[in-house]
Amino acid sequence: MLHPSRSRRSSSAFTLLEMMVVILIIGILSGSFVVMMPEMVDKAKMTANEQNMTRLYQTFLSYQQDHSGSWPRDNGQRFFLRLWKDRVVDRTEKNAKLFFSPAEDVGLYVMDGQTPEDYLDDWDGIGPGSTSYAGFNDFGERAARRKLRSDPGHTTIVSDAMRFHRTAMIYLTADGSTHRLLFPELAEKEGLILDEILMEGAVVAGPDSLAPELRTVSND
Repeated sequence: MLHPSRSRRSSSAFTLLEMMVVILIIGILSGSFVVMMPEMVDKAKMTANEQNMTRLYQTFLSYQQDHSGSWPRDNGQRFFLRLWKDRVVDRTEKNAKLFFSPAEDVGLYVMDGQTPEDYLDDWDGIGPGSTSYAGFNDFGERAARRKLRSDPGHTTIVSDAMRFHRTAMIYLTADGSTHRLLFPELAEKEGLILDEILMEGAVVAGPDSLAPELRTVSND
């Protein structure tokens, strides 16, 4: 003898169970996504930063074509801002943002009512923290300039001025390669714990930087 009502109840109960399983799976996946989201965003920003530095290097090459293969003689931020001052790039907002890390909002540097173009035009106003990048600095040593040609793959010319990313700092060497200075690797190399590396101001660009890769650049 058939029992349609019981069959329908079993079918309904099974469907409800399926729904509960699906909801549980969605909840687990959503939780994992929330945890992974900051890391995914940071990786995307690092990639954008690397691409930005690559475009900046192409601008350096254009500068060298007009200066017998020479690099700008300026130090620090003026090393790369010379490209703007000498109009190696067109004076547009897009090109102005080339001199800032995509990980940082340009609005943090530009005053209200001022355009990025006007901001970069103030050559005399350039000082520590004017941009989010650090530029090559010979610190008065001729050997440092010679190294730009003799060992370009190990001579940093542009880098993040400080820690903008969760896991690394991005830097550009004179051969056009971009690199990631990974904090876990730096901590292991220096015999430090990772939390010490991640402290604000622990890793910055400059001659006394904890990272040798960042000692040929400065943010002044």
